Amino acid sequence: MAGRITRRILSFLMTLFIVSLFVFASVSLSLGDSSSFVLSDEASTLVIERYREAKGLNDNIFLRYLRFIISFFKLDWGKTIGGEEIGKVIVNRLPVTLSLSFYSILFSTIFSSLIVFFTLRRRRQNEGKVISVLSSVFLILPTFLTSLILVLIFSLWLKLFPISGYIRIKDGFISHFRSLFLPSLTLSLLHSSIMMRIMYVALKESLNMPYTNTALSKGMKENRLVISSSLKPSLPVFFTLVSDSIASAFGGSCVIENVFALPGIGSLMVKGALERDASLVSICVMVVAFLVSFVFLVSDLLSDLADPRRRRAYEKN
Repeated sequence: MAGRITRRILSFLMTLFIVSLFVFASVSLSLGDSSSFVLSDEASTLVIERYREAKGLNDNIFLRYLRFIISFFKLDWGKTIGGEEIGKVIVNRLPVTLSLSFYSILFSTIFSSLIVFFTLRRRRQNEGKVISVLSSVFLILPTFLTSLILVLIFSLWLKLFPISGYIRIKDGFISHFRSLFLPSLTLSLLHSSIMMRIMYVALKESLNMPYTNTALSKGMKENRLVISSSLKPSLPVFFTLVSDSIASAFGGSCVIENVFALPGIGSLMVKGALERDASLVSICVMVVAFLVSFVFLVSDLLSDLADPRRRRAYEKN
């Protein structure tokens, strides 16, 4: 087990290294830099060159990458082109994205579990078609279109939730939850499309195992059979689904946070991209990559603990 943990940690570090190369190369090879946003259009070539020299934009690309990766792990992230410390800006905005991801995964887990549970409980021949149709509908709907439909129904017609804005949890949990309900629900529909299908296949496979038939023959009720006898063998799949949902939640936050005017990491990356702030965008992407990779690391370790077969397979190898 210790060897597997070490291997996962090395994979985690390698992932961060590859992401850092990709992010730095993408930002460095993109057209333009922050000088085109900070300086006026009438700035002379000499002024632009002095600005680039002061910011280190004219240095060798390998030297710039080394400076970037060292500063990231030292948490010396510098300042935005507006003069704010990048670390403080990210710390202030990160709770918004984390809350949005948490609620969206919570909604998708509850929604998917209820649909799969009641579908399997009926045990009909066309039960798989219901899951397939629902997941396909949720998957093909664009996120921005789903958000507009939900705003139209719940905000403009029913007037139950605010259209945009964010309220911190310390200012009242109910207000905080209402401000994130529609954005989280929009993201959860996308997660549910994948979660329902995979969860259905995993639980269906567990229900077809011989021990479930034995439990039914001994008088176990179907509700208890679906929950207890099939849930534990499906835990590794569930952990994988949650980790994938977290990754997609961070990716979808760029669109959702801009639609609902949420001050999160996603909207911060869009703001940095529009301002050509390479340092801000690079650090934001690295922070997201670190969090997502860490979630996958924890998910793999929990899957090993929940599935003895994976531990034995690793010990044999």
